Amino acid sequence: MAIRESEILDKVGKYNLSTLDIISYQQHKEESAPRVMDIKGISDVIEIHEDILRHTIYGSVIVYDTQDIRSIFPLTGLERLALKVNTPGLPGYDFTDENGTPFHIYKVDKITKVERKDNAQYYQLFFCSPEMINSQLETVSKAYAGPIENAVNDILRNKLKSKKHFFFENTATNAKYVIPSLKPLKAINYLANQCVSGKYHNSGYMFYENKDGFHFRSIESMLAMGGSAARPTRWNFQPQIQMIQDNQNDMVKNIERRMQAVIKFDFSKSADTLSNIIDGMYANKLVVHDAFNKTIKTHDFNYLKEFEKGFHTETVGDENDADKHVLPNALYNDTGKGLNEYPNAKKMVVTETSKVHNDYEFVPSSETIPKIISQRKSLENLNLTMLVYGNTSLNAGDIVNFSVPVMQPGEEVIPNPYTSGRYLIMAIKHTMTLETQTHEMTLRCMKDSVRTPYPREEDALLVGKDNTKEVNIYNEDSDLQFGALS
Repeated sequence: MAIRESEILDKVGKYNLSTLDIISYQQHKEESAPRVMDIKGISDVIEIHEDILRHTIYGSVIVYDTQDIRSIFPLTGLERLALKVNTPGLPGYDFTDENGTPFHIYKVDKITKVERKDNAQYYQLFFCSPEMINSQLETVSKAYAGPIENAVNDILRNKLKSKKHFFFENTATNAKYVIPSLKPLKAINYLANQCVSGKYHNSGYMFYENKDGFHFRSIESMLAMGGSAARPTRWNFQPQIQMIQDNQNDMVKNIERRMQAVIKFDFSKSADTLSNIIDGMYANKLVVHDAFNKTIKTHDFNYLKEFEKGFHTETVGDENDADKHVLPNALYNDTGKGLNEYPNAKKMVVTETSKVHNDYEFVPSSETIPKIISQRKSLENLNLTMLVYGNTSLNAGDIVNFSVPVMQPGEEVIPNPYTSGRYLIMAIKHTMTLETQTHEMTLRCMKDSVRTPYPREEDALLVGKDNTKEVNIYNEDSDLQFGALS
């Protein structure tokens, strides 16, 4: 059987758009199905977003309309969008009626007239998964008992009305919870923050959608597999300059290798010590008031002590894993303490009531809140944004590898020993431009550890030493001096 040209990946940025239809809310009596309009021929740019912090897939289509289709095919915000697109030879997005999961068009915006073309106009159709719409129409007021993943599945099926695949990591949480009239997605968020993993050290789960379906899992499960090994990387990326050098040396001979090129990249954030201190990443104190037992207990969280207990982006099974934290193992001041030894930097107070529900394990706040705060904040320390060629096989939640070049003079490209390595894809934005037939992706990636441990420094940092002295900042005749006075 011959392979169609559309299924052959013979250049970077190529994509195959099979379906792009608007499905009307209208259905005439003589028709057996709603009215459908194919808009592939009049569309300009398609964007598709996956984000593990945004719960569902969303996106937009820019339409170039010369026939004023809205006069014969009204766009009211009740329409659906059937979309099927992929990188040739690779799995892609299939949100069509065949799967029963077209997107919902929820907004029409940015309508403008094209200059010197009286009948032409651009407008943008915004779409999202129907579960996002359903979440705004429903509320959850219900008591749940047992594993939390069962409660999430119930909300997904019965409140969000989803028929999509549901992938979940087993929790170690067997408890009773009452959802007090919350929107379904907010109810799932509430439950996710109560979770303790059955395999991993960290607490708190993420609920998100990618092209495969919905996921309910811990961040550590994205970084590791089987509870004991690093999760393999899904793709390797190289800086564009390296790919150019390889081309000159006739080393790049296949399309997969060329798809590894990073067009451009930047670090939106590489370190923010003050923010980390304020938000309790390095250390925090949780004060727990138990109303049933009439007790108050305090729990101090220490980032460096907790780091070695869990999996991180750079936990790969080598002898340096325990030292790859983003906080250097160094003292901050002359008291002989590191930043991880100041729990009063962030104090929190919670009230919990144990033993209210018999025969159900109570999940202490001390096992969830401090860990969640620190882990999610740690993922903000190395934020990498990459523009790469389109690849619909990648998902939010995947691990990729990027060799970050050292910015120094010379022709040789040397990888940065700290920022290079494994990154977690937090979000993907696909951009498909129909006029040029090109597909690019913006990847927002994060990591919570460094590839090579930072140098250890046992002495106090400069800010902790007594460097005070009298300094005359004017001329010898001036009476004004700056510095310490005896």
